[in-house]
Amino acid sequence: MKGQKGRWRWLAGAVLLCALLLCDCGYRPETVSPGPDEADPVSEPAETVQAQAPVGGKSYTVTYLLEDMVLGEETVAEGALPQAVPALWGETAIIAWRTENGETVDASSASVTADTRYTAVPGPALEWSGGYMDPWDDGLFHPEDAFTRSDAAMAVYALLAEKPKGETFLGDVTTRANCYQAATTLVTAGYMELRGQNFVPDVAISMEDLSSLLSKLFAPGAVRSALEGLEEPLTRGEAAVVINTLLGLEGTQSGPYYPDVAPDREDYGAIEAAGIGGEEDWGGGEGLPSGFVNLEGYLYCFGEDGYFLCEEKYGSLYFGSDCRYTSGSGELDDYVADIVDRETNASMSRDDMLRAVYDYVRDHFLYLRRNFYEIGQTGWEVEEALTMFETGKGNCYNFTGAFWALARGVGFDAVCFSGLVGVGRDPHSWVEISFDGVPYVFDVETEMSCRLQNDYYTSLYKLTYEQGEFWSYAREPYDDESDQTPAT
Repeated sequence: MKGQKGRWRWLAGAVLLCALLLCDCGYRPETVSPGPDEADPVSEPAETVQAQAPVGGKSYTVTYLLEDMVLGEETVAEGALPQAVPALWGETAIIAWRTENGETVDASSASVTADTRYTAVPGPALEWSGGYMDPWDDGLFHPEDAFTRSDAAMAVYALLAEKPKGETFLGDVTTRANCYQAATTLVTAGYMELRGQNFVPDVAISMEDLSSLLSKLFAPGAVRSALEGLEEPLTRGEAAVVINTLLGLEGTQSGPYYPDVAPDREDYGAIEAAGIGGEEDWGGGEGLPSGFVNLEGYLYCFGEDGYFLCEEKYGSLYFGSDCRYTSGSGELDDYVADIVDRETNASMSRDDMLRAVYDYVRDHFLYLRRNFYEIGQTGWEVEEALTMFETGKGNCYNFTGAFWALARGVGFDAVCFSGLVGVGRDPHSWVEISFDGVPYVFDVETEMSCRLQNDYYTSLYKLTYEQGEFWSYAREPYDDESDQTPAT
């Protein structure tokens, strides 16, 4: 019995020894880097990241400090780069690191050849609880538009817990500009540089300038990583993703409602977290707004989900990636938006807006002989509309193209026709728009000609083909010389 007890003691000791040999003696409990207001973390073990060293190779410990506080540690293979360099401490960015001999380095790009201790160089304190990117004056976020120098200035200014003091005169930024405070103070504080003598607020910020600006708030290595793979010009949506990544922000569902940022967008969460509510009240997404709306002249269309149509058609009206209706010509779209913005207002019905742009074309352009087209020919509308807006003069095709572009710009599925008119079967063009399945003629050039003859009674606005029988509009050649009915 005594020998049996001895054998059991020997077996228990062997098991204990094996357990000790097999355990991971390098384990440290995982902790979260503390914020400025938390308890002194020195007594708590910092997070350690183990890096895989090559077989037979060496590895070293890299320790990250803020004064005497350990922010973190990681084990790095000899000659490799650190992978867990802290970017933030609470709401303070770490923009650089100092070695033990006082040299300032970018720790993420310094290969490791020995045990290393880095001391953090804190950047400015940041504050982002309420978002940091403003919508435009129309209340939209415009995620596909370029991230401009003014956008960048306002975003960084909003993030700084303590705002810079002083103002530098900027020749191209007036006191009424949205970016005035941000641009003038950031230039004064050395965050941003001028381009010549100007700030150029509406120009897309270059990657070089953006990297330089963000590196004054965040570690250069973190900035490089966040911008990696992106191309100029950076969009506002991409900028939200970049800055959120640097801040360590996750997407939120409690941000402002922007009709041009639908939930199926990849950057939806980032924009929700970054966005600031604007003066334009869209109802917070409640009540599902519907129909067309013109903002600064540009046409948008609400879908059934309460968000604007993007890269989608409504009838034959195409709405691009920026959710605006487009004719396919950005130049023409800008002409149309400028006129619609001047000649209409939000209190008008769509029919009132159509009448307003018809009267504009009739009363603002003059006749000049220009191109003629074959009966039934299409594809000339954009070119002839541009000619009219650029020169102010043209023939029926130019008048038709101009009204066609404006009618579509206020939400009507207008079509141009190159056909025949009158008993002489003269080449002519007009716009056709259907209401409740009935096609109507809009002949703005002929009405303009009548007014030149002091005939203010003849109206060629919204006529059925029966009402316009006197003018004998024909979309195609007649079937028979004696038949005055358009061929079908």
